[in-house]
Amino acid sequence: MAKDLINAVRESLKADGELDRIKAEMRTEVIKLLDCSSKDSKSKTVKPTHDIIVLNELVREYLDWMGYKYSSTVFIAECDLSKHPLDRTLLAQGLGVRDSEKSKNLPLLCNLVQTFANLKNV
Repeated sequence: MAKDLINAVRESLKADGELDRIKAEMRTEVIKLLDCSSKDSKSKTVKPTHDIIVLNELVREYLDWMGYKYSSTVFIAECDLSKHPLDRTLLAQGLGVRDSEKSKNLPLLCNLVQTFANLKNV
């Protein structure tokens, strides 16, 4: 009887997408705990360069655009990114990418891939 109740609750949470959200939150909290427990090793790590920050922001934008909100939550915590993403226009300008009406609907990472593909075909 208890097993049936547990399975029913699990299936209900899974159907609503809540189970994935709860799992992602648990992963995020575990990462935070591990991060706090390794403060000594964190102080020895190198501060991310501007390029790494930009790359992380591109990945964040892609994950959010794809709807991978749980992956994005864990990624943001693990990379220690700001809660607020960098402004897309500033990010595009810094990368030398021009947004068109078509490209504004895609993540900048897709624009970069398309730009390199076009260069390869020229």
